[in-house]
Amino acid sequence: MSDIPFNENINDFGTERYVNGLIKFIEKSSAPITIALQGEWGSGKTSLMTRLKRELCSLPDSSFIGISINTWEYSMMSAPETTVYKILAQLVKELTNEDHQSQKTFSNFLRGAGNFLYRGARGSLKTIPGIGGMLAIGLEAANVPTQIMADSEDNQIASLAELRTAIENSIKKRIAEEHKQGVIIFIDDLDRLNPPVAVEILELLKNVFTLENCIFVLAIDYDVVVKGLEPKYGKLTDTNEREFRSFFDKIIQVPFSLPVNSYRPMDFVLNALVEIGFLREIETGDPKIKEKFAKIVELSVGKNPRSIKRLINTLSLLDCIAQCGEESSNNILGVESAKNTLLEKQLNFIVVAIQICYPKIYRLLTHNPAFITWDKTFAHKEGLSLDETTEYHWEDIIDAACSTDKYLTQHTTDIIELMSMIEDILSELNQSIETGLKQVLDKSSVTGINATTPLKEFDKKSLIYHLHNNVVNRIRELRPDITHYQLKRNTGNGGIYIWYEEDASIDVVFTPSTNSKGQITLRLWLDIHVSRPERMKGLTFEDIIKDECLAKSLADFDSVLTPLLDKSLWYFEGRIHEGRQTYFPSYTEELHYMHEMGWMPDDITDNPKYWINLDKPSLFRDPQIVDVVAKVLIANYDFRKSMKNWK
Repeated sequence: MSDIPFNENINDFGTERYVNGLIKFIEKSSAPITIALQGEWGSGKTSLMTRLKRELCSLPDSSFIGISINTWEYSMMSAPETTVYKILAQLVKELTNEDHQSQKTFSNFLRGAGNFLYRGARGSLKTIPGIGGMLAIGLEAANVPTQIMADSEDNQIASLAELRTAIENSIKKRIAEEHKQGVIIFIDDLDRLNPPVAVEILELLKNVFTLENCIFVLAIDYDVVVKGLEPKYGKLTDTNEREFRSFFDKIIQVPFSLPVNSYRPMDFVLNALVEIGFLREIETGDPKIKEKFAKIVELSVGKNPRSIKRLINTLSLLDCIAQCGEESSNNILGVESAKNTLLEKQLNFIVVAIQICYPKIYRLLTHNPAFITWDKTFAHKEGLSLDETTEYHWEDIIDAACSTDKYLTQHTTDIIELMSMIEDILSELNQSIETGLKQVLDKSSVTGINATTPLKEFDKKSLIYHLHNNVVNRIRELRPDITHYQLKRNTGNGGIYIWYEEDASIDVVFTPSTNSKGQITLRLWLDIHVSRPERMKGLTFEDIIKDECLAKSLADFDSVLTPLLDKSLWYFEGRIHEGRQTYFPSYTEELHYMHEMGWMPDDITDNPKYWINLDKPSLFRDPQIVDVVAKVLIANYDFRKSMKNWK
């Protein structure tokens, strides 16, 4: 299934009345007016825009001239100022239909455009071929026709009002010649641009293109506008929200949020499953089957069209692979097999849905398919933070795995319900969870986007044994005052308790494994968690860090960690949060981000994780590596000790 936008009524997920209502509204609107189509990634903004253009501009009796601008295309390989110039020039070209007088006015306007758009852009003006003449404007790419006719009036500069008047005259002439009601300009993919650039384009549209007979339809979400305005207004808060909203309302007269909650995707899903051979058409008429598959869709891809298509495509690919196997007739993924019961199909559907929507949970399943046996040992092996004094079940492990990810946190109950469905299905099939689930996981692994390198065989117990002894000896050398400690039992994982009070200790965990590059990696799970005292409930991190004791303790901790997190130290790295390309250069900055994301309403600090990546287990005995581990543990010890009486 292609990801090109839907343009058929059969694929509209039951949104006919919304689309038809919007079409009717546009037909009756007084221009100029700007409409924003809002919705999350993959929710169907481009599909809706495609349908609007077809109904309003492309049919023989359509009342409007349609112009489409894909901003993403103009931003490719371009600096921000170049992107804005490209879009401006292309819009003028499309709107004026190469009208000579309008082009002349536009060329004069561009002579002074450096003051209107980007002052710095004028220094890089280049002469490139375009529409009939040569004019130096701030564009880097020569593949977009943006040059306007230049004449002997080289020093003339047109005002913004003169430019608008010239464009409006061209539009009036064009719609009169073509017997149309007006022009609709469709601006797509604004939310794929860097948010500040998207905001610049919105301002451009407001200042230049408030034109008679023109309706703008923009695909942009309010959240993108918020991010783009942060350099101007700061982070969105309750006190400045009105400023953000006022900017949006000034430019957008009509916000149209895609009615995702009203989408009815199951007819589309079931038809697609029949088309790829996953279900038989007779089966889709069974209300129980509809209910089962609808539940799985609801708990995973939901009503997002792009995610649904990706799920269907993944199932189709796995089926093709299964049918080409030597034992395809006995393969759960071979949908033509008579042995593929509906329960097996449901099981496969759930596993692929988890793989598509919740890859972190899918990876946990590949590490240990018998998820009902997951416990604290498994959690620590996976780097999950759990209270040592409490017994945990697999549901708690899922909760811990989701807790550091905002999206997963919102879907924790959905994931648990999907896993429970797996348990029920395998019980009905009289298969053990480990055996039955592993078979499906093995088959689906080829479509994972985070496939990991097979574990390199090495002696984990030997690595931990030497690390324990060497690190303790180094701590003794560096800090003779630290005397009360206990090494953890060596099970292939390890760690250490270090007491800073008679009844209080830090609990550091060592977890060796291999990473995606095939290196041996040692995860250091530190014990730095501090809960918020009552006096700091509801405060921002900026307010919290004003506390002198906390600020000094964090600064002392970072004095050890920051040099290690420098990119020049190739073997040491921190945690990379979703949406970032790299880890934070200090623990304090990571904390600031986590508070900003709203992940720590009851805590000041969490238990951070750091990794040491080396090519061979023996390198963990190197004095430099032992020294690093010892100093990190001492920094952890000093932090907790300095905060012991903090309230």
